[in-house]
Amino acid sequence: MKIAVIVTSLPLQGIAARESLDLIFALAAVDHQLSVIFSDDAVYQLVKAEDSTALMVKDFRRSFKLFELYDIENLYVCAESLRKRNLQVSELVPGFQPLEQAELSQLLFTQQHVMKA
Repeated sequence: MKIAVIVTSLPLQGIAARESLDLIFALAAVDHQLSVIFSDDAVYQLVKAEDSTALMVKDFRRSFKLFELYDIENLYVCAESLRKRNLQVSELVPGFQPLEQAELSQLLFTQQHVMKA
């Protein structure tokens, strides 16, 4: 089954952001074909954290290593969300492909289920 999960939570929203990742890994564990899209404030989860005060963000980055373990290859970030937050793809952890709105719409159209987490 093709499922898209749109992640929108800030990394500092703790429970909501963590539950998003838990949902993604649970779906992947039962062999669904997943596309994960970081949008809105969730793009902050992808920012490379350079200083030790960003402990929560670093914790999320460790979880991103599990995407490969669970064979989750379709990892995207909303390009419009990046622009609205003055972020560049080069500022993000590697592995996330930016999608413009038309590309995002096309991706979502091809999915059997779309979940917002």
